[in-house]
This record gives sequence, structure tokens and C-alpha cells, in this order.
Amino acid sequence: MKKKNLIILLIIPFVIALLSIVTINATFNAFFGDLSGIEWKYKEVEGFQVVDEAYKLEAKGVTSNNTRLAPGNNLVWSLENKNSEDLEKHAEIIVKNGQYYLKTISTGEIIITVSNEKGNVFKRMDAILFTDGVILLNPVISSSQNNIDSNIYYGKYDFDKDYNKTNAKINFQVSVLPTSLNEDLAITDKSSNLNVNIKNNDITIEINANSNIEDSYFTVGIDGFSTVEPRTYNFKAIDGVNCYKYDDLLYCSNKSTSGETIVLRKNFESESIAKTSMSNNTVLFGNQKGNSYSFGNEVYKYKTKFNSEYINQWNKFARSNPNYNQVSDEVIAGLHLKKSLYGNGYTINFHNLAYPKGITEIEGIEVPTVLQSDLFKGPLKFYTLGDPNSMPLVSAYGEDNCGIYIDTDNVIINDLNAKNCDTPASLDFLEFTGNVINVNANNVTIKNSRLQNGKSILRSFSSMNLTLDNSLLQTSMNFLVVTGANEYVKPTDTEYLFQTLDGSTQATPEAYLSKGGAGDDIMNIYLGGNFDDKAKMQNALNSIQKGLNDSTKVQGQYKGTMEIKDTYFYNSGLSSICFESLFNGPFLYTCSPSFIGELFGQFEGASNFIPLFANNISGMSYPVTVNLSGNTRFYDYKNPSNINLNGLIEENISAFVKEFTGKDKDISIDDIFPLKSTLISQASGQACIFKNEDINYINIPVCFYGGGENVSTLTYDSTIDPQLKTQDLNVDFAKNYLSFEPVDLDHITMAGAIGAVKKCVVVTTGFEPFKFVCMKNNGYLFGESPNIKDLINNA
Repeated sequence: MKKKNLIILLIIPFVIALLSIVTINATFNAFFGDLSGIEWKYKEVEGFQVVDEAYKLEAKGVTSNNTRLAPGNNLVWSLENKNSEDLEKHAEIIVKNGQYYLKTISTGEIIITVSNEKGNVFKRMDAILFTDGVILLNPVISSSQNNIDSNIYYGKYDFDKDYNKTNAKINFQVSVLPTSLNEDLAITDKSSNLNVNIKNNDITIEINANSNIEDSYFTVGIDGFSTVEPRTYNFKAIDGVNCYKYDDLLYCSNKSTSGETIVLRKNFESESIAKTSMSNNTVLFGNQKGNSYSFGNEVYKYKTKFNSEYINQWNKFARSNPNYNQVSDEVIAGLHLKKSLYGNGYTINFHNLAYPKGITEIEGIEVPTVLQSDLFKGPLKFYTLGDPNSMPLVSAYGEDNCGIYIDTDNVIINDLNAKNCDTPASLDFLEFTGNVINVNANNVTIKNSRLQNGKSILRSFSSMNLTLDNSLLQTSMNFLVVTGANEYVKPTDTEYLFQTLDGSTQATPEAYLSKGGAGDDIMNIYLGGNFDDKAKMQNALNSIQKGLNDSTKVQGQYKGTMEIKDTYFYNSGLSSICFESLFNGPFLYTCSPSFIGELFGQFEGASNFIPLFANNISGMSYPVTVNLSGNTRFYDYKNPSNINLNGLIEENISAFVKEFTGKDKDISIDDIFPLKSTLISQASGQACIFKNEDINYINIPVCFYGGGENVSTLTYDSTIDPQLKTQDLNVDFAKNYLSFEPVDLDHITMAGAIGAVKKCVVVTTGFEPFKFVCMKNNGYLFGESPNIKDLINNA
């Protein structure tokens, strides 16, 4: 076989192997999602007179564009007594011809809920059942009726037209039956931090910002009419600003020097949802100008905290080579949260910012496509083989953009429904949407919240004491939680005792792996497979791994800690939780084995694709630790063939092949890096595949990136669900590949070529196994979905 053809077999999969992940192609796994929300015309508090006739209940499910609904999204109604100690049956739900009705029985207070059958999308209202009369008290701007935390929060401040803080004023509407009692309405009691005025059934409360009182209330009653009970509105007044429009959010975050605590008073939605909403509590996220938005002047940009060695090397190269352009090291955030956020169950949907605006039709499927005007274009580059600005062969990704960025300690996010886009038609379509929340701070708490629809959902790097409590994370292209450390230790000039194929030698990693060094020779031999003693080669690889990834330098020195308790994980593309560490193989350090670079040097035109071979760009990541506790559950089963490995690198492999062969070529990642097939095979052999109706399913709660040694830890609190049974699976490619047949450049076979190709993976990433923590095959939680009612009861 000619060397030119060998290059195509070797180099193409080598660059794919930087993250060992398949890239997006023309086949998209359809995603069947859930309702985006529910709309109805009911207020926070409604009154129903106890009569013989039943009341018809009406609501409709809200779907975003192109959403295909999964089973379990029909609307159902339920009710419960508001006072848990009240055992009397005040009403019941009856169904006639598919229509739901409320049948009143006796006076009392109940909660009426409409939800999808799964229970993960809902609306709730308080209902007062009465006979003689009733007082109904509601905020003029509708509540979300979608909150997990039963407490309602109001900020002590509003913004005036110049975005100066003023004492908050909130308007309420009070109605009374019979209406003849309207003139007798009066404020009969209130907390001392409120000024309350009532006029023509309109109530205005003003919160005294100088007061330290948090628990606030006012009571409306009717003087001298004992049969109609007074009505009290309770809430918590906190030191924050009520946000009613998009600019309010900006002046609390991106446009504020020190930040303000955000208290949401409306939903901030995508264009498709906001413009069709019937409620007065929903507005656009973003300032729309014609058919575009002004995000470019509004987003927060910051220099990446992740490894930017490659970016620095490329920019230095580009400054000396005017034919190439530099690349940015900036990350974009929709909101830079500097203080806490109280969501009150409202939604912030970053779709208008984060989702690609273009559409490309591929085999009849409308695929979202990034336009030049889009701000979210995917993550920064951790490593690129090629020109990062002009169809690079492959780029391995670093830090991604995000909806919310937190770099201030002690921030709390409570009762927020955040998403980076509307529900997608395929998880592949989340590739450029970024993280929903990115945390790089200490003592951050996220509780009673729903975070969904992003490439990954929650990213926490170098953050100590992060708490994720009583929340739901769902629908990601890759991971629901990804955690790691920005800090790392580079290989040093310390001498190690490296094992060679015929003994040992003392050397520094740089000298040992430099071109012509003993380690480089071993790498070239390993790549070609021309060795007889597998044990000696294994020892040699292990010593190289130790020289580049000396765990004693970082072991136990945690740069991030996370507590996950009473939290549900649902619909990830790969795994629910990921421990990320840097890849750190010899090629990223000294471009060893040098055989690969020599092949490129012999290939005419290769420099057009590979203008720079970056080196010494990586290191060994410091570890982080995560503890799971309480009723934490993983509703994350997927067909193994649908494991979503897309989106972790950018590739233009097919174009490269066509350029140098003149032919279109279909490249299968599993042919050259069988991560998925090997994982499935091991899962089957160790009872981690659950079969239902002749279809296989797998649930991967946790994965650890392999290659460079990953010494992060996962622990389980004694309170964890005892039915959470897992099995650790290790995919050890370096060891498996020792048995491949040698590559003879003069008489190369396809098996030999493919074997050499697969070895290119581990010389790039490193020689440590990839670890997957999989659910055992007892089917625990299979076919079930997280129910928000459980989170409400636990709040």
C-alpha cells in the first residue's frame, strides 16, 4: 500500500481520537420530548361555589417549534387539600368523554393541578370552595403557578425608567362574592414593612426597603360580615430587584458593577413561545430589532479559565504568518450572575441567543446551522489539527458558552426554570447551545430548580462546596452535569525510571519522548506493532503514562467539591454526570510518535491542512469530588445504539478524504475507535443491559474521561437510595491493542492498518482506561419519569 493511502488510514482516525468521539453526520436520532409548558386562564387563587353542577376544567399544552412529543404528554388533572391535616373530601375530579370536570362537595381550600401524564410539566392553582361568599386576592401580573418552592419572593426594589432602585410597588386585584360587599373591603392587618392602599378593589403594596423583615403579609377583610373569611397574602420580601423585562435582568447582572439579587416576576421566553402566550407574565428574552437581536452589546464576555495553551500557541503562530487569523479566548454568557436569583418558578429561556438561526436541509431534515451573526458558535478550542478558522481537520473542545455564568461566591439560585433553547427535534441539534449554567465559584447553591435543553446542562469547574439540591436536570446532547478543574500540572523535568523494551533508563519525559529519544522509538514501535513481548510493551507504556501523569502530584488535592442530593437526572445523550480531565498523551506533549509527523511531511499539500503541530499543551488535571445523597435518581435509560457521542469535537474528515483521493468516503468512527461497541459489549457481559420488548437499554449515571489519569472521586452518602445498584466498566484500549498484528509498510493489510489507526487514539489521549459507572440490569426506574410533585413535597 502506498504511503499516501496509509496516511489517510492513520491520520484521519488519529485526529478523531483526540476526544475519542464520533462527530455529527447526516443521520440524526429523533428526540421525542415533553411539553414546554401549560397555559390556562385561571388565576393564582380561584373561587368555586359549592353547587350541584360540575365545573369544566380547561388548559392546553404548549409545544415549541418542531417538537415531537413522547408518550405521556396528555394532560391530566388532580387535586389535594391545601392543609395536609384536613382529611375531608371537598371535591373530586370526574372525566366525561375525555373532558375533565371539578365536582364540588363541601367548603374548604384545595390545590388543583394540571400536568402531563409524566408529571414533569405542570400548573397549580389554589381553589377556595365556598357557599355564601368569598374574597379572592391575586397579583395583577400572574404568578408562574409553576413553582416548586411554596414561598413567593418579592424584591424590596423596582427599577425606575433610568434603572435607579426605588421601593417596590406591587399591584393586586381583589374580588368578593357577593359583589354587594365590594364597598366594605378593607385592609385589616399587615406586616410593619408594608404600606398598603386599597381603592376600587385595586391594592398597591409598597415594600419598605429599609426594613429587615422578610416574612411579609397583608390581610383583606370585610368589616362586620363574619360569614366571609378574610384573605391573607403571604410572601417573603428580600433584598433584591423585581425583574419584569429583559433590561431589568441586564441591569442586575451584565450592566451592573457589583450586581443585584434578581427576583423574577415574569417568564423570559423564546420568540415562538412569547409571541403566542396568552398570559401577561411572559416576555421575550432579548431586545428584538426587526428580525434580529442586540445581544452583541449585551452579553458578558470573559477570558476562558480552561486550558488555553493551544490558543496561545496558535495566536503566536498567526501573528508571524499573515495568511492565518488568530482565534478568540473569550467565552460568552447570556447573564453574568453576581448575586443570587429567586425564580418563583418562572422561566428564563436563552433560545433567542443560544440556538443557531440558520437552517440547512439534509436528507429532508431541517438542521439548525450556525450563521456568522450567531454569537454561540460552540466551545473554544482545546486542540486543533489544522487551521481553526478554515475547516480544520479536527478540533477538540475546551470551555463552552453558557446561559448563566457564576464566578462570585455564595450565590443562590432558587426555583428557576432555565433552558438554553426550546425542546429540540434531535439531541444533535443542541451542539452549539452551550451550558445552561457555568459555575466557577465557591459555596454556590442551586435548589428547587429545573435546568434543561443544552449541549450540557450544569458545568462546574474549580468550584468548592457547590450544592445541587431538589432539582431536575434534563435533555442534554452530552452530559447533564460536567465537572472538573481548571488547574493542572504539566510534565516537569523530573527524571523518571522509564521501562524500555530491553531494560530501563533514567530520563526526563521531554528527553525521553523527544524525536529520536528512547520513548519516541517505543511509541513508533507500538504504533507499528513490531514487538514480540506484550508484557514489556505494557510496562513501557505504563512508565510513559506515569512520567506524563504522575498522580502523586495531585492525588487528594481537590479543586472542586459538589454535593448532589434529592436531584433527578433525565435524558442525557451520553451520561448524567461526567468527571472531565485533560487528555495528556505523548503526542500532545512532544508530538510523539514522530512517525505521524513524518508521514505528514512526506504528503504533498499537508501543510495546507496542518500549518502548526502544537505541543506541550496539556497536563494532569487536579481532581474534584462529587457526593450523591438522598433521593437522587437517574431516569436516563437509552438504547445503546443511540448513545449520543456527537458534539465533543468539530470534524471535517470527509472533506479531507475527498481532497486527497478525489472520492467521497463514508467514515465510521466505530471502525477506528470502538468506544460505543466496546462499552456495550462489556455492559452486556457484566449485567448492565436491560432488555424490554426485545430492545436493549443502558443507563450510565457517571463517566470518567480516560486517557490522562483521572483521579477524581465519586462517593455515596448513607442516605442514597439503596436501589441504586451500579457496576464500574473500564474500557482499556491501550492494553487491548497490544495484540494487534504489526503494520508492514510494504505489505500492509487492512487489519494491520486499522490496528495502527486505533493505536493513534491512545498515543494522543494517554493510556488510562475510560471508566463508566452503569446501572445494573434490574430495570430500576425504567419506563418512569421524574415527577415534579416529588420535588414540591420535598422543598
